[in-house]
Amino acid sequence: MNRIPPAKWLVFFWSVAVWGVISAWPALTADPLVLTAKDSGRTLNLSVGERLVVNLNLGPGQHLISPAFNPEVLTLIGQSLQSMTTPKGASTRVVYEFAVQQAGQTDLVVAVKGAQSATGQEKPFFKVKIIAAGGGARI
Repeated sequence: MNRIPPAKWLVFFWSVAVWGVISAWPALTADPLVLTAKDSGRTLNLSVGERLVVNLNLGPGQHLISPAFNPEVLTLIGQSLQSMTTPKGASTRVVYEFAVQQAGQTDLVVAVKGAQSATGQEKPFFKVKIIAAGGGARI
């Protein structure tokens, strides 16, 4: 039985690793798709590995509820909150960053709850449908 020398195995594994980085490079370096409240209601077709940024501006008295989505399809990779006070009043900017990790479908919903609401019920503030393709691949 012929044995493959360790040096050839090393070359093989390095080749596979380099090929993987080269094939994933466009998704890793591409600018993310940026969405705002105006994009609510859209259906998005994305690929595994793509990034998505949701940039929302909230008015006074609006409180965010954590975003709802299928964690098998999307992963929350970052979020930030910035409060601003201007002569027109106070507002809050919230930014969520997601990555598509697996093929599938999910609704991404961000709801708000108003402080002045008598019922205290949540209402959808932002909602998009995401259809992720990638041949069942997972990152």
